[in-house]
Amino acid sequence: MKLKFLPGAGPVSYQVSGTVINSIDFSLFIEGAKFIGNEETRAAHIYGAEWVNGDLLVTLAQPTANYEMPVYSHDWTAGEPIDATQYDPQGRYVQATNPQALDLLESGKAEYARDPETGAWTVRMIETAEEPIE
Repeated sequence: MKLKFLPGAGPVSYQVSGTVINSIDFSLFIEGAKFIGNEETRAAHIYGAEWVNGDLLVTLAQPTANYEMPVYSHDWTAGEPIDATQYDPQGRYVQATNPQALDLLESGKAEYARDPETGAWTVRMIETAEEPIE
């Protein structure tokens, strides 16, 4: 089973055990079955399930927040699907998409950060000690 995380309203973390996610058992979701969400799946923050190339792909959400930096947008996208056995409740599975934010991340001037209470990911500037003026 694979997991894909969309940026959006989601819990701080999911409980994943084998084919069970937040008490929803996906072992019953056979190839060719159609996912129809209901109150229970919405409450569990499960937004889709489909078979892709022989793997069950379950769509979840990971909370995001506005970037903590002066850029003109705060856009996010889903990261690559992961194997459910690799899920880490502290892991980041969404990615920033703003070109300025990406440049700052790649240069080491910014970093991804997670709010410990809400679980929401953001991009923030890395504080550096100011060099003394000689």
